Amino acid sequence: MSIYCVSIGEREYRVNVTDTQLLVDGEPLPGRLIPLSGNGLYLLRRGNQNLELHLNVKERSTYEVLAAGRRVIACVKPAHRRSRRRPQSHHTGDLVAPMPGMVVAVPVREGERVVKGQSLVVLESMKMQMQLRAPCAGRVARVAIWPGSQVKKNALLVRVEESSPAPNAEELEFNK
Repeated sequence: MSIYCVSIGEREYRVNVTDTQLLVDGEPLPGRLIPLSGNGLYLLRRGNQNLELHLNVKERSTYEVLAAGRRVIACVKPAHRRSRRRPQSHHTGDLVAPMPGMVVAVPVREGERVVKGQSLVVLESMKMQMQLRAPCAGRVARVAIWPGSQVKKNALLVRVEESSPAPNAEELEFNK
C-alpha cells in the first residue's frame, strides 16, 4: 500500500493506493484507471462511463491533469514526507468554516456590499443548518464555495474586503 498527500489548489487529500482499491480521504473511489499509452494517457472506467485523462509531469511531484476539457494542477507527495502545514492565517474579513460540512446556500455574490452580521453562507453539519455571518462590513471580494460544496474545518468560504466603518442593520433601525 502507498499513501500520498495530494494538494489541488487549497484542498488537500490523503490518497491510499492498494492493488485492488483507491481510497481518497478514507472513501473508496469507484472505477479503474487503465494506462492507454506510455505518454500519460489513461482511461478512467466507472461502471458504464469512460473518461480519458491526460497526465503531464510539470515539475518534480507536480502534475497537470486534463479531463473533459478541464485542467487541474496537483501536487503529489508521499505522506511520510509531507511537512506539517501551519494553519493558514486568515484576513480580517475572511469567513471560514467553523467545522466540516456541506454548503446549503450562498445568498451573496462577488462585488456585493454587505453589513456586519449579514448572512453570507448557510452551512449544514451533523444534520443542523447554521447561518454564517459577515465578520465586518464591506464588499464581497471572493466567494470560494457554492451550494453543494463539501468543506473542511477552517476552509475559506467568503472573503469580505473591509470598508470604512458603516452602521450595521441594528444601528440603522436605532438611529431612525
